[in-house]
Order: sequence, then structure tokens, then C-alpha cells
Amino acid sequence: MTQYTYQDGRVWVQEKKFQPYVLFLPYGVTDITDPVGALNPVREPDPGKRRKTVVVDTLRGEPGLPGFTVETRFYKSLNYMIQAKNKNTNWQVHMGACDRADSYGASEIGLGWELVRRGDLGADRVGMIQGDDAPIALSVPMVANRGPLPIDFEVEFLSAQTIAETDPISDIAMIVDECDDISTQHDPGDNGYAVTNALAGSPVNVANVWYTATGGTAWSECSARPFAAGEDISSVALLGDKYNHRVFVSNGTSGAAAAQIAYADVTVMGTTAWVLVTVGSVIGQYITHLHVVDYSHIYAVTDDGYVYRSKDGGASWVTLLTLGTPLFNESSWLRGGTGWVGGASNSIYLTKDYGESWSAVPGPTAAAGIDVNTIHVTPDGTVFVGYANGLVYGSFNNGLEWTALSAQGVTPTEIQRIRGTDDSTIWMAVDVAGPIGKVVRSTDGGAQFKLWNLNTPTNAGLNALFVVDSNYVYIGGNAYSGTAFITKASSQITAIPG
Repeated sequence: MTQYTYQDGRVWVQEKKFQPYVLFLPYGVTDITDPVGALNPVREPDPGKRRKTVVVDTLRGEPGLPGFTVETRFYKSLNYMIQAKNKNTNWQVHMGACDRADSYGASEIGLGWELVRRGDLGADRVGMIQGDDAPIALSVPMVANRGPLPIDFEVEFLSAQTIAETDPISDIAMIVDECDDISTQHDPGDNGYAVTNALAGSPVNVANVWYTATGGTAWSECSARPFAAGEDISSVALLGDKYNHRVFVSNGTSGAAAAQIAYADVTVMGTTAWVLVTVGSVIGQYITHLHVVDYSHIYAVTDDGYVYRSKDGGASWVTLLTLGTPLFNESSWLRGGTGWVGGASNSIYLTKDYGESWSAVPGPTAAAGIDVNTIHVTPDGTVFVGYANGLVYGSFNNGLEWTALSAQGVTPTEIQRIRGTDDSTIWMAVDVAGPIGKVVRSTDGGAQFKLWNLNTPTNAGLNALFVVDSNYVYIGGNAYSGTAFITKASSQITAIPG
């Protein structure tokens, strides 16, 4: 394993959204903290002894903010450090130089902090007595909303995993929050599901739900199929951990009835007793995408401009938006109630109150008339939209301004999926001419999407992308040589425990 030293480190700062990081030249970064909250015992009287208590539980207190200390000289960086007390910036420390030190991507691993502000300011000295050549130094504590976030600049994809499926993989969902005891040895991304379309033009072919309990190294079909023959499964979502979770799938084909989802409560991976639920009452309507925030906030968007919400784990649904047109392709939501929906002909809608009210947001002018294939909102409220003609845009002010973003190293003909778990690391699945699916990644909040080392196995196009953490993703797509395409990224940084 590579060994890193202090001399390998380089510090980078991003001052504005969608602008690349710039090299910052302090003495160094020290005193990195990652608070998790103190452990406190819960005591009760000992039933066997008087005046004695026993510990019956342990509770973790509220954590503080993560932080680090920057040590710098009184040079140009002085002005920056003094003025940074009320300015949010993003910071990264890169290690493992393999190229020029002033090249952002010439590193092996890194640590990142999001929404960083200056704490206190301490100066070693502000004047120098004649003959005293000690350095004039500044020590500045910084605090962040999130961090330190590990970054693997050398993450790469494994070869495609074998799966006995001839139909396209339409969506993937993996269990991220594993709450089991350590003895079960479950890591985020070990367990999850992939869903498929039905074979095109075949009324007898049934769309399948596949599962893995081995981190994607083996896939098996679930014990039951949720929908009838000839009906696609458009989306899959999860809530819970391996031995106690609910998996949701949506019917993605128009039929003689209203829209449908199905859910199964799973205690043994692969055993699915599906419960069919009718969503709304519009005959012929179907669901294009599901998004689970929590048990009380599950959202479904449809082919004709409807948005539904379930407050009871998918058992019943209420209508939030009823446009009748256009086709909605995806939605993306934050826990605070912000939601974005995108679809046909550059249609974009925004809600800030869990879907109770909506605003139409004008999309980028250059994308007029183009379908929004995918939409993703990050924790800081930045929204990304990917289009059917390969365009991708971002906005940090609710769509008042759009910034055109680009994928370096490839020429996308279609943006299929945009996903991420934080503000900085954004993954994007694209199709290029062929079609052949490629994956690009940004580690600077969308300023630069690059191939890095993400050479995907040969495939016939991508349809699915799921991010376990910033360095660990699954992708799936169209069948290639008669076999469905699923693979995952391999990183030298292990998945972050739940």
C-alpha cells in the first residue's frame, strides 16, 4: 500500500460554485477533527445490590462541527484568511503526488470539507525585531458543515458481473444504512436490487427483480415477480437494512388500469411477497421514477405530469401535482422539503414545502425543447439537469441562473443519470456514440466532470447509476452479447460505515 508523507500534501480551495479549485500555499493543514459526539452511559439501579447502579445503555451526544487548522505566512494568503470569516468555501487536501504539484488531478487520494468558514484568528507575531528571522506565521482554525470526506482519485470499475438476464437493467438500489451488529459483517452497498424492463415486443416476457447479498459479485432473481407479463419495472427504491427493509418497485408500462407500485417487506434477501398498490385513478398512467426520502415522504412521478406522495410507507398515495402533461422522467428531494422534477421539452418544476405547492422553473435557454432525462439536487441546494442530447447544466440559485457544464474526455450524446451523496462528488452516466455507456465524475461540485480512471467494460449503453458513497457506485444498462450489464467501482478507500 502506498505510504504518504506530509510533503505529499497539497491544499486546494474552491471559492465559488462551478469554478475549479485553485492551489493554496500555506505551511500546511493540521489538527483535523471529525467529531462524532461523546458517549454517555444510561444507568439504572442494580436490582441485585442496594445503592449501586448498572449501565443499561449508551447514548451518543450531539457532535460538533468538523474542522482543521491552516498554518500560513503573512503573504497574499493573509488577506484571504482574514476575510474568510463569513465566506463559505470548499477545501481539499490532496496526497500522493504523481504529476505536477499544481495539477488538480495529479493525486491519489484526498480529504474534502464542504461549506468551510474561518473560526478564530491567531497570529504568532505581527512585527519582526531587527535580526529576528523567525517566520511571521498565522494559525487559523476552520470549521465546516461536512467533512472530512475521503476522495479516491484512482477509483476504477471492475469487469461486468455475470447476471442471467437478457433485458435492460432500468434501475439499481443498494442498502446504504446497515444498522446490524458488527458480527454480521455487512457494509454499505453489500445488499441491494436491480430491476429490468420486459423484453420489447413480447407480451409474455416478465420484468424481473434481481438481488445481491455479496456486494454485486453474484445476482439472483427474487422469489416472486411484482407485475404482469409485458410490463416494465421503471424504478426501485429501498428503506431499511438487510434483515428488515421495504423494497419498492414501480410499473413503467401504460395499461388498462391506473398507475401501480409494489412493495415487499424483506427479512431474508431474495424473498419478496409483493403487495400491489394502485396510485391515483388515471387510467393508462404509469410511474417513471420513485424517490424515497423516509417512511413518510415517498414520491412518484408519472408519464403525464403527475406527482404523488405516500406518507405511510407506500400503502396509500395522495396527488400533489396534476399537469396532465409533460412526461416527467425523474425527481430529486432533500429532507427539508425541497424537491425538483424534470421531464419532456425542458420542463422543470420546484417545490420547497414537500410538494404542497409548485413553481415552474425556466430551464436553460440553450436546452429549449430538449427532454430532461435526469435531475439531481445536492444537500446545499445545487441542482443538476442532464438532457437527452448530451447537455448538462447546474444552478445554485433555484434556476435563476444556469451554468453550462461539460464532460471532459468524452462527447456525450445523452445524459442518462446524475447522482451523488454530497455537494462535491457528483457522478454522471452518459452514452456516447454507439451507444456505449461511460461514467464521468466531478470532485469539485460539477466544475469539471472527468473520466479519471473510470474505464467501463464494453457495453451497449447505461440506464442505471446508484451511489453508495462518494467513491463507490453501481452502474447497469442494456444487454450486451445477450447478458444484462451490471458492474461497480473499486476503490482503495473502503465504503463508509453506516
